[in-house]
Amino acid sequence: MVKVYLSGHLKSFSGGETEFAIDANRETIGEVLAALWQKRASLRDRILNEQGEIRQHVNIFYDGRDVRRLNGLETAVAPDAALHIFNAVSGG
Repeated sequence: MVKVYLSGHLKSFSGGETEFAIDANRETIGEVLAALWQKRASLRDRILNEQGEIRQHVNIFYDGRDVRRLNGLETAVAPDAALHIFNAVSGG
């Protein structure tokens, strides 16, 4: 199972859940997210933009590494991977 963990900010769009188990038959982060949309479609527009890319203010980490620095949504995932999705924090 691939585990997907959401930040508290996304909780209001996920029915209050912050942790999801996605079956391990997914090869890329994009496929894992597609399975997540099947469980909670309302998350898609909060995580991806209209072009299907990760929103600028959203971070997705795969086993502790920013997927933008890997291969984005095409990054291959292991069956026991962990994805952490949260909004970027900024301030001044």
